[in-house]
Amino acid sequence: MLVATSKARGCMPMPVKKTASHFFFIAMLSALFCASLPALAQPDATPVQTAVAAETLLREAIEGVPDKEVIVSRVSFPAHTQLPWHWHPGEEIFYVIEGAVTLARRGLPDTVARAGDVQKIGPKTIHAGHTGEEGAELVIFRVHKSGEPERYLVD
Repeated sequence: MLVATSKARGCMPMPVKKTASHFFFIAMLSALFCASLPALAQPDATPVQTAVAAETLLREAIEGVPDKEVIVSRVSFPAHTQLPWHWHPGEEIFYVIEGAVTLARRGLPDTVARAGDVQKIGPKTIHAGHTGEEGAELVIFRVHKSGEPERYLVD
């Protein structure tokens, strides 16, 4: 038999029996506590975005301009995103809401666009982009012939 004691005045030693049910109860409490540690360590953790998220805000014909349409999208790029080389059949203009994105165009120096910056990419200009530590949030405007794909991938 194990005896638990206390140094407080007036407390008498109290016998405690070791039983299998006590060990089971303590083992279960320990397991529950250990299982909850990851949740306790980051109670306000925000999910990490791992893929580009695009929302089309507008896709409409341009009045008075036959066979042309405008596409407006809001696009979220997580940190360390690398876009493939591609081109668009018409003009592309983007505005950086937050973060930063590096625009790479074949034959031209790379351009870093930060929050508040606007960039224009001409039709059929082969380009790519990438983000750093912070990712980026953009609004992208495209104007091209109605019905054409928004982009064409290249090697």
